[in-house]
Amino acid sequence: MAARWLLGIGALVFLALGANGLVNPVGHLAPYDLALRSPAWLGEVRANYGGMHLGIGLLLAFGAWLPDWRRTGLAVMLVFLGGLAAGRTLSVIVDGVPPGFVFAFIAIEWLGAAAALVLLRRQA
Repeated sequence: MAARWLLGIGALVFLALGANGLVNPVGHLAPYDLALRSPAWLGEVRANYGGMHLGIGLLLAFGAWLPDWRRTGLAVMLVFLGGLAAGRTLSVIVDGVPPGFVFAFIAIEWLGAAAALVLLRRQA
């Protein structure tokens, strides 16, 4: 049951982020103070923060509702959130202190990856 909840919540978050990234790429990244607005940049934001996040959200939703997809959903959550958390953590070390809200993302991503790992191990 815990795996279904984690995947369901993750699916909702990724679907919301993906929808926002597709329809509002400039606003999606506004908190980061990025001024680029070329067609190539907008396309990258729509692809990575829009389409990719929607795809991951759908996969997590499949994992939440279809038992045959549960392990796959947890594994994707583990590697995706773990990768984001590792990249952001490395950036803090190498690049310096980001805006404060980024630390909330780092914490959520590490906790989500850890929860996915624990639940994935329980599924074995």
